[in-house]
Amino acid sequence: MASTLILSPPSFTPPHHASIQNPPATSSDRRPLPTPPTWTETLRSHARSNSFYEALSTFVSMTSAGVSPDHFAFPAALKAAAGLKDRDAGRQLHAAVVKSGYQSSPVTVANTVLTMYAKCDDIGSVFKVFDRMPERDQVSWNSMVAALCMFEEWDLALEAFRMMQEDGLNPSSFTLVSVAQACSNLSKSEGLRLGKQVHGYGLRIGFYTDGRTFTYNALVAMYAKLGKVSDSVALFHQFDYRDIVTWNTMISSLGQNVQDEESLALVRQMVLSGIKPDGVTLSSVLPACSRLEMFSSGREIHAYALRNDDLFENSFVACALVDMYCNFGKVDEGRHVFDRVSERRIESIHGYVVKRGLGCDKYVQNALMDMYFRVGKIEVSRRIFNGMEARDLVSWNTMITGCIITGHFSEAFHLLSQMQRTRNTDEEEDTDAIVNTNYKPNNISLITVLPACATLAALAKGKEIHAYAVRNSLASDVAVGSALVDMYAKCGCLTLSRRVFDRMAKRNVITWNVLIMACGMNGQGEEALRLFQDMVVRGEAKANEVTFIAVFAACSHSGMVNQGVELFHRMRKDHVVEPTPDHYACVVDLLGRAGKLEEAYHLITTMKPGTQQAEVWCSLLGSCRTHGDVELGETAANHLFQLEPNVASHYVLLSNIYAAAGLWDKAMEVRKKMKELGVKKEPGCSWIEVGDQVHQFRAGDSLHPQSARLHSFLEKLWTRMRKEGYVPDTSCVLHNVDEDEKELILCGHSEKLAIAFGILNTPPGTPIRVAKNLRVCNDCHTASKYISKIEGREIILRDIRRFHHFRNGFCSCGDYW
Repeated sequence: MASTLILSPPSFTPPHHASIQNPPATSSDRRPLPTPPTWTETLRSHARSNSFYEALSTFVSMTSAGVSPDHFAFPAALKAAAGLKDRDAGRQLHAAVVKSGYQSSPVTVANTVLTMYAKCDDIGSVFKVFDRMPERDQVSWNSMVAALCMFEEWDLALEAFRMMQEDGLNPSSFTLVSVAQACSNLSKSEGLRLGKQVHGYGLRIGFYTDGRTFTYNALVAMYAKLGKVSDSVALFHQFDYRDIVTWNTMISSLGQNVQDEESLALVRQMVLSGIKPDGVTLSSVLPACSRLEMFSSGREIHAYALRNDDLFENSFVACALVDMYCNFGKVDEGRHVFDRVSERRIESIHGYVVKRGLGCDKYVQNALMDMYFRVGKIEVSRRIFNGMEARDLVSWNTMITGCIITGHFSEAFHLLSQMQRTRNTDEEEDTDAIVNTNYKPNNISLITVLPACATLAALAKGKEIHAYAVRNSLASDVAVGSALVDMYAKCGCLTLSRRVFDRMAKRNVITWNVLIMACGMNGQGEEALRLFQDMVVRGEAKANEVTFIAVFAACSHSGMVNQGVELFHRMRKDHVVEPTPDHYACVVDLLGRAGKLEEAYHLITTMKPGTQQAEVWCSLLGSCRTHGDVELGETAANHLFQLEPNVASHYVLLSNIYAAAGLWDKAMEVRKKMKELGVKKEPGCSWIEVGDQVHQFRAGDSLHPQSARLHSFLEKLWTRMRKEGYVPDTSCVLHNVDEDEKELILCGHSEKLAIAFGILNTPPGTPIRVAKNLRVCNDCHTASKYISKIEGREIILRDIRRFHHFRNGFCSCGDYW
């Protein structure tokens, strides 16, 4: 609301947006003016219905008509100013209260003034109003405690609670809700000590036996935030009068404590009990589907949202869906959801927030940052973050998460370091209440940034974070432990990964899945199968869809065809897990990699009609590329062009098949079709960590500061490799050029540049770790074997499929990849 209300005691001049100025009345339209009770009732009606602009306009018209506001009118007008967060209007109303003599009696007016200043973010005025109140009732103290909680002055809120009792006033259930919130924001030990006292006090008074859901909800949230989720669950099951907020509080609490299986189970229980999930429910539980890698459950939730238009139109649900699809690598489906939520709608949400005066509320700012990240508008999120007057831990975690989602890994690492050095000042320098906070990364911070270390194979950074987790007692958290197992595995340190796994006191299905997948990616299929059997026997976690994907992938990389196929046929009967298209795709890959292309094709034909078959055809097409089957490759590609016409890898694989077979005309025809459709191939990219920096290389890279040195080194290395018997595999070059030019192109592949950089910039004899975003080509695989022998280095190369450990001229995959 515009802050142009000018007080003309005891009346207001209308604000410019209210358009109260009426033309002179004619004899035909003169009506009797409302009576004072009618003015007041109209004003209160607008305030009750949250029609705040209308309420203030009514107040202006009322005073302009010469009607003096009373102790019923002032609270309604003050509520409207608070609702609009218009401090200037609120101050003028406060002045009118004083001039009208209502500042001291009745106390309800002063209580409303206090609440107005609190909601307008003016804590100084809150203290002044409270100190000058000649008498205070229970509502006065409740308002003060709630205001202090609003400003995150948790210790002062608890002190006010103590003083309230010394003043001879008994707390109400509303008081205990605020006090529980204050306790939940203290240190765990102190918060639990005081929180249990509050809980006990409420039980003695009978506040938790009268069916008031908000008191129970506050306790459930308090115990969960203090790490006592089991106590929250116990309270939840003891309470019979659960409403939608109770269910959402418990579901979100489980999710925030990474108890994802329990969170999903509770949603099912909620539906069975007759409570309809809302936008808060869905946006709370969708991240659990991502973390548990339960894509089918995420799709079920998406279908539910589609059946309920009000849910699908909820921007936070849409953002959670986009995030889920992107986490599963289904970027096109994520984009489809995003396109349904128009940019105009997103901007209108932001505009509404600003219009309501909430643009500087840090909780709202955190949500806005997250929303803009989910839709790819990182610059808008940065502007919000940089413009925040006060940040909390959620602000930092949101920003770090957004950077990782959008691929800005270096910025994420920088923010993680910066947040620990930041001192946040909530008040001006000249006030007595200056709050300095060094933000310490919590478990959410770590499970957000560790996958970035894994993606980049940034082992040194990952070890640094591991050390921080140990020092701050976070390594025992099951989610952090699982992320550490995953990080070490994806950095090629399977021994360290297993050591972290073995030391974990508690493991969930994600922990087991990560290690099984790691063994598979490192070619240890038999160990992966032993782990799977151990998981089933111990009963620590129940195998899910992802478990079987990990086991099938392990069998595929190790050539364990019979074991994989047998398990596929037993999974429904023995483990009550229904095969999904992803499982079929894994088994097709298993058969195809072993050269059993006809069996793979036959398996695809047994799938139910109408199921999503893009992944299975993609697996078959990749196998056709490996074994040079042009005819079956064309069949698979034609299916894919119908199912996913805008996916570049399908065209590239078919073009590769044609090029390897010498069918250059057909290969060029496919490339031409790609160009016509505007489909672009993802460029090959490799990363290597040296010191505290991650270096990135693209094929033929000339932008890196050491590019000239790297190309010169590779030319000399090329000569040495030839003397050892290396013959370049020019079939990997998919351009119809002469052999010399093909060799030049091969020499500039991104993984070779990254390996050369590692040799030149790390001490002799130390391992070289490289990560690549695509499958390593045959020539780079062969060249890496020779380089490892000539340079006496272990080279650990992770591509999109698996790990290759090169030592003394040999690869751990045994050339089966």
